[in-house]
Amino acid sequence: MMMNRKSVSIEAMVRKTFIFAALFSIIFGVFVGISFWAQQYFGHEESRARFAGIVLSVLLIVFAYGPIRRFLVNLTDRFLFQKKYGYQKLLRDASAGISQIKSLRHLANLVVHFMTMRVRVKTAVMMVKDERTERFRAVSMRGFQVNHNAKPCHVLAADDILIDYANSKHAPVSVGEINKRISGWKQVKDKNLVAEQIDKHLAIKNRMNELEAACFIPSFLGRELKSILFLGNKKSGDDFSDDDLNVLFTLAEESAIAIENARLYDEAVQKAEELEAINRQLQEAQSRLIKALDETEIANKQLRDTQVHLIHEQKMATLGRLASSVGHEVNNPLTILSMNVSRAILKYRRDPDLKVGDILDVFQKMEQNISRIKAVVNTLTGLLKRSQHGKYEPLSLKLILEETLPLVQFQTYLENLSGTEVEFNIPGNIPLIKGDLERLQEVFLNLFINAYHAMAGRKDRKITVTAHPDPNDSNFIVIEFSDNGCGMTDEVMKKAFSYGFTTKPSGKGSGIGLYMCRYIVELHGGEIRVRAKVNEGTTFVITLPIYREEPSSTSAQSSTT
Repeated sequence: MMMNRKSVSIEAMVRKTFIFAALFSIIFGVFVGISFWAQQYFGHEESRARFAGIVLSVLLIVFAYGPIRRFLVNLTDRFLFQKKYGYQKLLRDASAGISQIKSLRHLANLVVHFMTMRVRVKTAVMMVKDERTERFRAVSMRGFQVNHNAKPCHVLAADDILIDYANSKHAPVSVGEINKRISGWKQVKDKNLVAEQIDKHLAIKNRMNELEAACFIPSFLGRELKSILFLGNKKSGDDFSDDDLNVLFTLAEESAIAIENARLYDEAVQKAEELEAINRQLQEAQSRLIKALDETEIANKQLRDTQVHLIHEQKMATLGRLASSVGHEVNNPLTILSMNVSRAILKYRRDPDLKVGDILDVFQKMEQNISRIKAVVNTLTGLLKRSQHGKYEPLSLKLILEETLPLVQFQTYLENLSGTEVEFNIPGNIPLIKGDLERLQEVFLNLFINAYHAMAGRKDRKITVTAHPDPNDSNFIVIEFSDNGCGMTDEVMKKAFSYGFTTKPSGKGSGIGLYMCRYIVELHGGEIRVRAKVNEGTTFVITLPIYREEPSSTSAQSSTT
């Protein structure tokens, strides 16, 4: 096939050269004749006139050669080789348009429109290879009915028979050529080979008929098939000639780089749009994150302010109850002391010669009440000796509980809750805990008061505190604070540590005691939970960290050396 096309091109070149030479000889002969006539005409005149005639003839030939040559070339191409002239103009126009398009879809639309309008075909489809799926998809089509635009055949798989044939042939293919091949194979005697080839070419023909294509033009970039242009029948009814296919294949080869550049351009644009969308999403996410952080900071500040306020309220409530109890404890001996002082003064006024021994019993009673007031003051002084606020130090759990009991007695003095048995089952080898004494005493003070209130009205009241190492984590100890009071329901247990929740009558409970207990325990890195049964009692389970002495910098340096 390629040899036939080359022979046709060579034959056209020989014909064109021969006709061009004949026309040029005729016109050049006319010029030579005119020059010869001029010399003959001026030859009878003087030598000067004859010389002028020769110069005029030479100038006429020199200046007329270029225009005459171009005229002859155009005349030869336009009239003697009209079809070849049209193809050259077609290639120039198509190349000029293709080189200016960047987008693949626009380029495909241009090629398809160009084919239907300039090549005058009824239908045209351009399919481009999808690099991800390796399928060939229709990018642009023209001339089909509306209901044909979504044909399944407009997507060709990588192993489609047309794709295989285009890769193997590496040249344009027409239905006319396929028919000739089928006719040729029918003349071969080897029936097995004939049947296989005929079936193959019939399948190719049927596939092209599905696409309503009279020919297809593959476009290669190197050895890789990049796109295929399917063209329908010509509107004139003529078949596609070899010259038609050669020109279209040349156009396809020239446009291969432009198509690949356009595909890469579209891919770059798509990636840029995706990156822009990702950047927008990142900016929106960053804005939401900044807003969330600001809201979190505001919420944390409000929480800290609330916690400070709650701690202040808890302390004020504790101090209020303590002041009331202490006032009662101090007022009684002060009253007795005041009465004894009055008695001593009265006796002295009645008997100025009164001796000390006569009123010794009065002074003894005064001393007893003074000692009682002193004991109350010493107790308060011991209770109010706190560790530095916020300082975590090694603490004995048993000592914390024992030092909290006097404060509990002051707090519950007015409620008359005496007669409660308190039992500490704390082994002597229990490790020290790491904590803030003041805060931990607040926790156990709240638990003691709640237990007293839960056991109100019962005859046998008992509070038991046990401690043991945490079996799940050797860095913690577990404290179980139990009472045999009224217990809790499941609903109450769920809300026990909620802020403002209380089961006590109005004015009796603030609803912040257990909330503060959980806050303080979690501040120490521990955990508090509750289990209870109605009318059987309540147990609070607390885990607190064990104190482990951190090695000093001096010992660390000595160990390294």
